[in-house]
Amino acid sequence: MPAHFSIDYDKQDEWLPVAGMMQSPINIDTQTTKEATAKEASSLNLYFNSYDRSFLNNGSNLQLFCEGQARLNGRRFSLVQLHFHTESEHAIDHQHFPLEGHFLYQASNGQTAVVAVLYQIGRHSPAFEQVLQQFDEEKAEGECMLDTLVPSDKSYFHYLGSLTAPPIIENVEWYVLKQPMSVSAEQVAAFEEIHGKNRRDLQLLNGRTILEFEEK
Repeated sequence: MPAHFSIDYDKQDEWLPVAGMMQSPINIDTQTTKEATAKEASSLNLYFNSYDRSFLNNGSNLQLFCEGQARLNGRRFSLVQLHFHTESEHAIDHQHFPLEGHFLYQASNGQTAVVAVLYQIGRHSPAFEQVLQQFDEEKAEGECMLDTLVPSDKSYFHYLGSLTAPPIIENVEWYVLKQPMSVSAEQVAAFEEIHGKNRRDLQLLNGRTILEFEEK
């Protein structure tokens, strides 16, 4: 059944005022990205616990609170929650994808980071089907194969931005994975039936640098 939220993506101009010049999402222009040096970026390592999690509708998105760890640029982060957007919030060379997943992490010092996964139309995803069932029932039961929701190639685009729903706080580290995953058209339609379209409009880059990291 359709979920109910406290924010309206059709009336984004009525969201809380935004202060700052580092908002997300953005268009990633692959012709102007900067190749990351060893001092600027390093490989991402993601680890998931598929069994221990809970569900929350926080008024902005349907979320799965999951356990997991990550090493992002050599620093340890803990997985907080997972949610999805349709269409994709980020665009690559002005092209949106049908779906985008956000794996939100936090470090012990409070630093927030988001690993974003882009999904294209293709093969049915058993892992995303489990997420759909949990979102539809608004409870988290049974195994969720989170590791199969992210690509094996962790090459990424990296920049500093914000959360994409209120309170839209800044100083969020973004890692947008370059390799898309597949879900079926029917699964995207099922997500829209439950969640509706929930894509924030693209924000101005305002001179920020987008780093590009290739996993070797």
